[in-house]
Parts: sequence; C-alpha cells; structure tokens
Amino acid sequence: MRHIDRKYVVLLTVFVAALGILNVISAKLTDLPVWPTVVGAGIICYWITFPITDVVAEVYGRSNAQLMVWMGFLTNLLVLLLSTWAVALPPDATYPHQAAFATVLGAVPVIILASLCAYLAAQSHDVWAYHFWKRVTGGRHMWLRNNLSTISSQLIDSILFNGIAFYLFGSWDLKTLVSATVGYWLLKLCIALADTPLVYLLHFWLTGYWSPQAHEEALASGLAHRSPEALATPP
Repeated sequence: MRHIDRKYVVLLTVFVAALGILNVISAKLTDLPVWPTVVGAGIICYWITFPITDVVAEVYGRSNAQLMVWMGFLTNLLVLLLSTWAVALPPDATYPHQAAFATVLGAVPVIILASLCAYLAAQSHDVWAYHFWKRVTGGRHMWLRNNLSTISSQLIDSILFNGIAFYLFGSWDLKTLVSATVGYWLLKLCIALADTPLVYLLHFWLTGYWSPQAHEEALASGLAHRSPEALATPP
C-alpha cells in the first residue's frame, strides 16, 4: 500500500470515529459561554467531519469522498445496533448503573432516525456542493468552496434533524423550529469558518502543497503523483 493510501485510511478512521461517538455525546446538553443557546455536546464533532470530507473530495475525488460518507452512515447504524443490544442485555445483580447506562446509550428511535437522515443528506450534499463550487471557481479559492459547501450542508443538517425530531414527531411549533434551527445553524457556520485553516493543513499533509493550484501544476509537470489512482488500483 502506498504512503498516500495510508493517509486516506487515517482520515477515514478519524471520520468514522467522530461519527460513532456523535450520537452518544449529543445526549449531553451544554451551555457555552460564547453562545446564547443550549447545544448538544456532539457539536464538537462537526469541526472534524466536514473538513475531512472536503479535503478528501479535493485530493482523492468525489467518489472516494462519497464512499467515506457511506462508511460513516454504516458506522452510525452499527453503533445504534450494538448500543441497543447492550442496553437490552439483563444487568447483573451487582451492577447498579443500568438506568444511567440506558439513559446515555438508549437512543430514542425518532432522534436516531432524524440524525441518520440529516447526516446522509447533509454529507452527500457537501460532497456534491464542493465539486460544484470547484467547477464554478475553476479550481481556485479552496477556502471559498470549503465554506460555501459546508454552510449550505449544515443548514440542510439543521433543518432535517430539528424538523424530523422536534417538529414532525415532537412538540415544537413552526416558530420554535425556525428559531432553534437558525440559532444552531449560525453556530455551525462559525465552526465552519474557523476550520478553514484545518482544511489547508490537511491538504498540505496529504499532498505536500498548501495550494491546490500548486499541486495541480506539480501533477502536470510530473513533480507529484496523482493519489486518487492509488486508491482505485492495487499497487
């Protein structure tokens, strides 16, 4: 396996690990000093997952980024099945924490449904939108397509999750839905803007070039190798 392939595996591992823990830690609500509304602790996973899919789409291509999205979706399903099974197992008489264990891991089905639908739609849109803006900008301004794709994807994620979990199957009215969704999306927007340096750092780690244009020029001149081919064909 080539060195660049191992880097893809590292990013895939971090991506699925962040998604695997997302629904578990989202059960905790936190009051951030810098934000006026209460948010789930799972918000910290977003600054990891979206930059990874964007830089994978940039370096390895759309198909490999979409593969990563599907792997994350399957990871969420596996975590759901295993955690549900673990909660259902009868506790030993000496184990006093069954109620707390079920509270943390016993996910409400509607919340999981909303989370899976929002994740798949938002991440798939992120991969598509990144390449759309890449075509529009002619391959320039990676910071712009990273932020535009993430901002729109986070809006989709917020609308679908809140709409399914708390509006369609919950007690929110339309006013509450709009207010909460906008507030949560604005926080995600701030995270998206703040993670732009991470996208460039990951691009440099993968290619040895800070700029995608410089990388493409190196590929054209034979000074660098096109890494996506290494993922598609055996060494």
